[in-house]
Amino acid sequence: MPIRKLRISDIEALHRLLAEVSAEGEFLLRAEAPPIERMRALLLRALPLDLPQFIAEVEGELVGSIEVFPASFCRMEDALGEDFGLLGMQVKKAHRCRGLGGQLMEAALDQFRRLGMGRVELAVLKSNGPAIRLYERFAFRWVEDLPPCTLPNGRADTPQKMRLLLG
Repeated sequence: MPIRKLRISDIEALHRLLAEVSAEGEFLLRAEAPPIERMRALLLRALPLDLPQFIAEVEGELVGSIEVFPASFCRMEDALGEDFGLLGMQVKKAHRCRGLGGQLMEAALDQFRRLGMGRVELAVLKSNGPAIRLYERFAFRWVEDLPPCTLPNGRADTPQKMRLLLG
């Protein structure tokens, strides 16, 4: 499966992917994708920084994406004042559990290491066993449980924070 850097011309396809995964109501806390203009503005700001943002295509269709943004880029900081990466990944339902997440993760983490960042964090729902196993395969470790939530599909779940130390 071809993995490549995200381009601004991918914005409509990326928005459709986020909308599709959000509409499932299973893995993301939002029921719909962010407004496309907000996504476009974020990408226009991020792309010149060469951040780890990759997509996967199958027969010309965008079926997966991964993004790592510095926490400072997202106006977040930790108690130590250190910058770290925040990871997000989306894969279309029909393409899950086929190794695509691992390929996206390898590309993003390689790029993140080249940027010299010391750690990457993410939040994943405790019910998402396949994603947790993928993250653990890349040496992400549980940090803490986050407050329980209700997903868009009405199911209660608990997100957990995971961290990968790169230093």
